[in-house]
Amino acid sequence: MQRLFTYYRYFNLLSLDVAFGAAVSAYFLTNVFDVHVKPQGLVCLGLTVWLIYTADHLVDARIIKNEASTMRHRFHQQYFKTIFWLAIGIFISILPLLFFIYKPVLDMGIRLALLVVVYFLVQRKLRFLKEVLGAMLYCVGVMLPIIAMSEMSVKVLHTLPAVLFFNTALINLVLFSWFDRDKDRMDNHPSLVTSVGDKIAQTILYALLLIQLVLLSYAFMIGTQFQIWVVFFLMYLVLLFIFLKANWFSCNDRYRLAGDAVFLIPICYWML
Repeated sequence: MQRLFTYYRYFNLLSLDVAFGAAVSAYFLTNVFDVHVKPQGLVCLGLTVWLIYTADHLVDARIIKNEASTMRHRFHQQYFKTIFWLAIGIFISILPLLFFIYKPVLDMGIRLALLVVVYFLVQRKLRFLKEVLGAMLYCVGVMLPIIAMSEMSVKVLHTLPAVLFFNTALINLVLFSWFDRDKDRMDNHPSLVTSVGDKIAQTILYALLLIQLVLLSYAFMIGTQFQIWVVFFLMYLVLLFIFLKANWFSCNDRYRLAGDAVFLIPICYWML
């Protein structure tokens, strides 16, 4: 069991669970909105998310002059060259897949990629908006095939599943920011929590969790699409449990292992 946990720890440090979670969540949402997506599109999405997260960690690892405070950044400092060349290889492997993706998805994906680049260039100046804009980009990225292929176009972002997914992503990022607040201050990393302070950040977390609970209650009152709301409720319960048991989850970055795994929960959709 300990060996399995160790393997998953490396899986998490390399952000592979984030990449799988993005692909799983995207496939789940395409089923929710009844939009067809090619398998290579999901593969490309997962690899692209991995590249974005890895690039961000590599840049942070290089900026930090001393040994990083977080386990993830220390890992990227230690294996910087290996991960860098792995990222180059993944980037090259994505290029052939682009020829097999629906053109509307590809066109929108290129525009979103440019926005992501801008986000990473200015994120240190975003302060308390960093997590909000990060959640928006993640949500749009995961829902990219739906937005590009759906007849509802961007109006799809105003529907209940999309709002629930965005709020889930936002809670996740703010929660991470809450756990990392001391380390972020040591490494001079701006975040919502370091910008507004611990008390206000805690109030924001309570508010986001309450809003999600209200939205989920409304969703169950509708009485349709029960499996969809159960998936979002399970995701909510995990995030709530992490927040309520903060002392336990703060040890050995358990909060990150559980928090990143939240986006793998949509696998349950096909089991209900």
